[in-house]
Amino acid sequence: MNKIYIMAQIRDIPAELKDALRERAIQQGKAELAADILHDVGNAIVGLGSHLTRIRRNLEGNKAELLLNLATFLSSQQAALSSAIGEEKAKAVVNMVQSLSVSVKEMCEEIRSSANGQLAIMAHVQEILNIQRQYVAGREPGEYQPVNLRAVVTDGLSMLSATMDKRNIHLASQLPEDSALIMGDRTRLMQVVMNLLKNSIEATDRNAGEKQIDVQLCRDGEKLVLRIADNGCGFDAATGARLLERGFTTKSSGTGLGLYNCWEIVKGHAGTVAIASDGPGKGAAVTIQFKIQTP
Repeated sequence: MNKIYIMAQIRDIPAELKDALRERAIQQGKAELAADILHDVGNAIVGLGSHLTRIRRNLEGNKAELLLNLATFLSSQQAALSSAIGEEKAKAVVNMVQSLSVSVKEMCEEIRSSANGQLAIMAHVQEILNIQRQYVAGREPGEYQPVNLRAVVTDGLSMLSATMDKRNIHLASQLPEDSALIMGDRTRLMQVVMNLLKNSIEATDRNAGEKQIDVQLCRDGEKLVLRIADNGCGFDAATGARLLERGFTTKSSGTGLGLYNCWEIVKGHAGTVAIASDGPGKGAAVTIQFKIQTP
């Protein structure tokens, strides 16, 4: 009797409620999958960080100085070498070891700098993963804090500089020398900057002769204005009117959530977004305005 009653109840559920329950189940499945992916990516980041840290520690042993000391020693013994193997050969050996010692030292410094830069980028990636974990778990981020938007933009450019170099994109940036503070969530603002920069990179034609992205951050009265412009594919007025719609995309593999999420984040920071283009093939510009946080 109970089973029959329960089945009757299930059949009596309105179609709208069934759809809502089905959608909730789908969203829960997506959330679980996203949590697993974030966990795997986090583990990979930790592993990569340990390797970079080991590289940096190995470089701190001043092993390049050993080769430099050898070059100095051979130079002081050049006369003895000359009597043993001849003047020309002795001179060639000393010059070769000296050149090699300089090259190795420069290479070690470059590797050390690159490792430090990669570790800094990974720290930002961890911040992004943490905020995404909060979203998946249904928790809102904490209270807004003063954020230096100049530092956020600088870090975003640093993280994508290799991609721009690979595509031969010229970057022109104009940033204030002092801090540019607003109240906000640094990680979410980083997501906005990264998304807009990647959009500009993807909008550039790989075969174009001149590819350029301009980034400008300036004060306008009580507003802080961030403008990111490119000379890429651009868009027409009809497309421009829909770019901030949820689910709308011009990319074959896009989700239509990138610009929409940017818009939601900016709105959450009491800011505004404007996207403009003179037409297809004439580039595009995104302008964001925030209220300046006064000390």
